[in-house]
Amino acid sequence: MTPSQRVYWFEQRARPTRELPPLNSDTKAEIVVVGGGVAGLACAQALSEQGRKVLLLERDACGSGASGRSSGFITPDSEMELSDLVRHRGLERAKQLWEFVVSGVDDIRANIERHGIDCDFQVQDSLFLANSPKGASIVNREHDARMNVGYDSTLYDARTIRSVLNSKECCGGVRYAGTFGINAYRYCEAMRDILRESGVTIHERSCVTEIGEGRVKANGFTVRADAVVICVDRFLPELGLLPNEVYHVQTFLAASAPLTDSQVSTIFPESRLMVWDSDLIYEYFRLTGDNRLLLGGSSILYAYARKESKAAPPQILRKMRAFVRRKFPHTPVEIEYFWPGLIGVSKDLLPLAAQDVQRPTISLVSGATGLPWAAALGRYMAEKIVSRRSDFDDEFDPHRRFAVGPSLQRFIGKPNAFALSHGVVKLLR
Repeated sequence: MTPSQRVYWFEQRARPTRELPPLNSDTKAEIVVVGGGVAGLACAQALSEQGRKVLLLERDACGSGASGRSSGFITPDSEMELSDLVRHRGLERAKQLWEFVVSGVDDIRANIERHGIDCDFQVQDSLFLANSPKGASIVNREHDARMNVGYDSTLYDARTIRSVLNSKECCGGVRYAGTFGINAYRYCEAMRDILRESGVTIHERSCVTEIGEGRVKANGFTVRADAVVICVDRFLPELGLLPNEVYHVQTFLAASAPLTDSQVSTIFPESRLMVWDSDLIYEYFRLTGDNRLLLGGSSILYAYARKESKAAPPQILRKMRAFVRRKFPHTPVEIEYFWPGLIGVSKDLLPLAAQDVQRPTISLVSGATGLPWAAALGRYMAEKIVSRRSDFDDEFDPHRRFAVGPSLQRFIGKPNAFALSHGVVKLLR
């Protein structure tokens, strides 16, 4: 069977989508937020809660970019595990960063519960999985880091892991609670409507093409404002911002046909989990509310490709099918949906968030590798504008030192520079 290359989440709308009108005249606003993904919506929400008059511009529809195409994993663990943060930043600072991203998890959960958002909210523990003896040592360090910081953690070895994940291809894992999965597209749709009802002006189909001090231009019209916050992730270089500091990685997602409850129990004998492994280009999976197995992964050939794949490559589809057969030979899984997506990244996998030194009315966010990071960063930038918050400015400084500097990047090229940097961050452990 050839799977559909439509994004599964886009097919699961709670109701017919009604787009908001595009910007069609010059106007003024107190604060303009550019980008209608999780980061932009979180920023607009935090600013609105502080009584600021906000106008949000989205080039397509809110949630239609990286946020709405994502796996919907709501966990503080994304590209950087806690043990990575401890190794690079020390125990105390690692805990502060982890609590920062946990605040993003909490904000998303609070919005869902407070507003009753219908977004396939699935409470599932996180499971960081080891596929090899080397992976087991990484998982063990993650467990140690969690215990040292004072977080709950359950460690499994190659034998006990079978009690929660029925696969012979596992050498261990570490598990923790407080996480969940969502349909992030529907979450963004709902937050768009909630913010609009609270007084935020939102224009969709409004592509920003120019940014200046205290102004932006979209659809040929100018919006003047006291402050501008750019939350467009990997598209920052297209606006002339951080062209050397922002790149992307490409991943692919697949959704299976619905499984029966008995089939689900052959994969997850105890309870449903959100799972990813310790490889640099890792595989990840979880269950949706309608019992579809959601799978994600990539390959070195496609992860750092300069351009997004217009169609999901057959090689990746074959790789995903082989992964499922190898991992769960006892459970037939038929892939029905398969689509590509890109996320913005920095060279050390921590986000970029700052005010423009030359143009202080302009702030930006990029490299939020995970929806909780995006939510936390959106609020951070709002608080930076309102109350001059600065406690993580050094960590998120776009011009901080990276493993691969500008000279080497010019020599080996941007894709290789980012791949090498990520290898240094993740593999030298």
